Amino acid sequence: MKTKRINIYLIVICLLLVTILLTDKKFLPAKSQFSQFSPGHAELISTVMGLIRTDYLEEPNPVRITEGAFKGLVNSLDPLSAYLDKDLAAKYLNRQEPVKGTGLVIYKKYGLFPIVTAIMENSPASKAGLKIGDNISAIDDRNTMNFSLLETNLLLEADPEIDTKQPVKLRVLRGNDTLEVEVSRNFTFPNSFMASDNPSGLFIIHPEIIYQGLTPKIQKALTARLRKKPEPKAVVLDLRGCWTGDYEEARKLINLFLKAEEVGYLESREEKQALSCPDKPAFPEVRLTIWVDQATCGPAEMVAGVLKDFQRARTVGLNTPGLVGIPENFPLSDGSLVVMTTAIFTLKSGTRLWEKSLPLDARISYSENLEKAYADKTIELLQSKN
Repeated sequence: MKTKRINIYLIVICLLLVTILLTDKKFLPAKSQFSQFSPGHAELISTVMGLIRTDYLEEPNPVRITEGAFKGLVNSLDPLSAYLDKDLAAKYLNRQEPVKGTGLVIYKKYGLFPIVTAIMENSPASKAGLKIGDNISAIDDRNTMNFSLLETNLLLEADPEIDTKQPVKLRVLRGNDTLEVEVSRNFTFPNSFMASDNPSGLFIIHPEIIYQGLTPKIQKALTARLRKKPEPKAVVLDLRGCWTGDYEEARKLINLFLKAEEVGYLESREEKQALSCPDKPAFPEVRLTIWVDQATCGPAEMVAGVLKDFQRARTVGLNTPGLVGIPENFPLSDGSLVVMTTAIFTLKSGTRLWEKSLPLDARISYSENLEKAYADKTIELLQSKN
């Protein structure tokens, strides 16, 4: 009976969405695929909805199905778009830096469980034993299947006014096992980076996120290292797990290694805006390799994609998610919020960094000794002629 009821609600949601699309002509573009629907189809939809209202075994909750309809419509657009109810909208709009959470980095598509793509070192998630590849099927007993990525992240974050010390309860699917885990939400993603020499002769720079003010710090560290002997075989910009940050800072980071009037474009529905790196680069000739993985997102993907596109760097690693998009907030009258992707990034070559991996020069297999695999593949590329 419960399954039947869920199916009915799904039908109602789908019918409601189609009705909205059919009745609001302003919503449709001039050549919309929905133009194939005829008045007869609209009449059938109206008839079926009437039957549900009058003959279904119980009165459907209009608030619940309307909110479900909004979620289905917006959350299914792409991973960055989201519908937030008024409570989550208030939490999102009133976020205060630094945001505290579990230390999990996740990827989420509508209709699939969130998957763990990275875990910050010494974070509560790491101490709780969570692993990359875990699926989170519930957060505080709420099924996550139809959540958006943004909604999932908000629920994993602490609310400073309510639950600063309250852990979050996660149901985790790992292979054939189901685990119940409580994780504290007191971890702050650090505005920092590490710079160190690798035994293979590589100088590795690893920022946790692309935070404002990162570029001059990297410039200072790299300048100091290049003055020392012996010089590194190559510089590695390690963007693994670098899942968020500031796009303007990403542009400045690109400009450290490359000068170009147009390095790519932010494309919206109405315009195409060129991204420029016009300043003289500090390191125009340094041999550069970029490491990426499944948690390299947004600004970090843009950095890797542009430098690869201009042949200023080689990319090594695992497929990235392709989330170089700009979301915009659209508040609704009831206090809820629609967050929609309004622009995406396209490389100068024409490749879109959207919902597909950036191009890789060398792909590695996921293994237990990833550090060695990345270093070995980088050395192979340096020794190759091409």
